[in-house]
Amino acid sequence: MKYSKHVAAILLSGGLALFAADSRTVAAEKPNSLDPVRVTLPSGTVEYLDTGGKGVPVLFLHPVNIRLWQYQIPAFAKAGYRVIAIDSRNHPPGDQIEGLGNQGQMRLDELIKQLNLPRFHIIGTDTNGGLALQYAMAHPDRVRSVVLGGTFAALRDPWPVPPHTDLAALESSLRPAPFNELPLSARYLSPSYRAANPEGAKRWLELEDQGNAGYPQPKLPPGGSPNFSGGANGAPLPNQLTVETLEAWTLPTMMITGDADNYTPPAMMRIFVSHLKHGNGAGAVIPESAHATYWENPEAYNRAVLNFIRKH
Repeated sequence: MKYSKHVAAILLSGGLALFAADSRTVAAEKPNSLDPVRVTLPSGTVEYLDTGGKGVPVLFLHPVNIRLWQYQIPAFAKAGYRVIAIDSRNHPPGDQIEGLGNQGQMRLDELIKQLNLPRFHIIGTDTNGGLALQYAMAHPDRVRSVVLGGTFAALRDPWPVPPHTDLAALESSLRPAPFNELPLSARYLSPSYRAANPEGAKRWLELEDQGNAGYPQPKLPPGGSPNFSGGANGAPLPNQLTVETLEAWTLPTMMITGDADNYTPPAMMRIFVSHLKHGNGAGAVIPESAHATYWENPEAYNRAVLNFIRKH
């Protein structure tokens, strides 16, 4: 695949050097110098990074900072894909993050139409995993596959009676108070990674802080979870995910999590995948990783995702 001249020059200069060694033993990359493209859409302004080329597009959605994909962008471009990382911070300060309502899906759809993309893979992490799945549910004809990382995608079971489980209560019980009072790095990064790569942990937190600057996230109750019951101003989510809808879902879908993730541990991932009833589901556990699998162990993360999307 041919890169755009701008992206190729940056990759060659080392701004987004290919990650060839174990992230747990190598210091984190220096800030890359990629300048995202800013466009104004009918629903507002959005920034994105596009490697260009004729490869199958892969959309990366992160709720905080597209530069947190710095270990994925060159690897997936080298594998022949057109990588498009979309910045989701374009919402009013203090408002709900875009993954929770109609605005994020609308803006994503407008950008996809403006770029005139053919069918693509969509990869979302954290709350933007929910956005990725919501978009795919609304537009299954445009999507080849969905990859969710570190999220339960707001899956809810409306029948919390045997043999069903109250999934919302189960998910919240994994993080008792005062879990949400812990430092962000302690909640998102595994102890193994923080011990082996303190510089990498520091860089991850810097990028998180840069992304959150001016866009404070809703404060969670001790041990609680984000409000996935509705979108902005309490409006219903456009595609609320239930066990019933998940079991009818046919688009290839992967859930990826870390073995030390307190938000979506492997057992929760297996619950999610077990409800994909059409042979379309897959799960992956990234070793010695917590919530930020893409950053803590990018080699294993990239390998798992590439192996999945290549089949579709």
